[in-house]
Amino acid sequence: MAEPASPSVLQRMARRARATPCADRGAGLRRAFQRALRRAGAPFPGLEPEPGQEDMTWSMLVGDLLTGLPDGGLLVGLDGPHGARGLCLLQQSVVDALIEVQTTGRVDPVEGPARPFTKIDIALTRDFIDLLLSAFSAELDGVQGVDWPRRMSFGGPLADRRQLPLLIPDGLYHQFAVDLAFGDGAKTGRVLLAVPVEAGSGALTDKAGQAAADPAWQAGLRQALFAAEVVFDVTLIRQMRSLAELEQLAPGDLIPFDAADLANVMLEDARGRNVLRGRLGQQGGKRAVCLTTGPVAQTPKPPSAPMPDTAPMDAAPPESAPIGSDATAAAPTGSEQMAGVPPTPVSAC
Repeated sequence: MAEPASPSVLQRMARRARATPCADRGAGLRRAFQRALRRAGAPFPGLEPEPGQEDMTWSMLVGDLLTGLPDGGLLVGLDGPHGARGLCLLQQSVVDALIEVQTTGRVDPVEGPARPFTKIDIALTRDFIDLLLSAFSAELDGVQGVDWPRRMSFGGPLADRRQLPLLIPDGLYHQFAVDLAFGDGAKTGRVLLAVPVEAGSGALTDKAGQAAADPAWQAGLRQALFAAEVVFDVTLIRQMRSLAELEQLAPGDLIPFDAADLANVMLEDARGRNVLRGRLGQQGGKRAVCLTTGPVAQTPKPPSAPMPDTAPMDAAPPESAPIGSDATAAAPTGSEQMAGVPPTPVSAC
């Protein structure tokens, strides 16, 4: 006896069933998309795109959209108003046909091997994508049920699909996919277009909660976030010195500090914000930093005072112009404090 389908599969089937549009909207948009594809291919002599089988899926969750994308092909991000984003996918045979008609003037019936796309490939296909988006926007005049941004623009190629959960905003998407024949049937390939449902539309309002509760999407986002690298600095001490003292420093000079400074090591992010604090110690014979407390509350900086008039060139530098001088040391994290450390000089070299 066959095992019952998992709840997640049943939920996706139910969502897609509820998202089926009325026949009028499907028929009108189908004709508009076909005309847009023909108009996009008109400036390319010999291309002659002829639409064939079509698949239109409405109100897809972003997780379903990304997991259902066909493998291979040139995937391009689309930019819309107010941060909206979409996707356009051209199968490799479509890219090959576009390159062939612009280089040899005809579509070669021989299918080329799979290969990574170059900057030249992207440049030769960008005009077709821009023309398709522009023509589709024009063909939507008078069509009912258009609940997505009509004018999308070419954003850029998306080579690493693992970053899609971070690049494509959460929400609902409509997907249009059409098989095209090029050069009187010399080549065939599929063009896929995914557009975001605009905020405030009925479909988005009804399913906003479902998108947020999709466990697969949440797991993918969590995995992508935790895989990102974070750079931070370990600052041993921070001292204030006058400009005159800084100008007199030379390789070999020593900067003294107290043992208490070793108990106030700071971990800072790339913007200089304190993340954690610790104390310098050792573990296994190596220097280590033992984390002790959380970040200190950031106090707002007072407004900067106006700069004084520049002193004459032959005048002595002012002794009262303090500038921060950081001595930064990076070490692996440990848990033992270096006991009995006397005041230690730090070399400025």
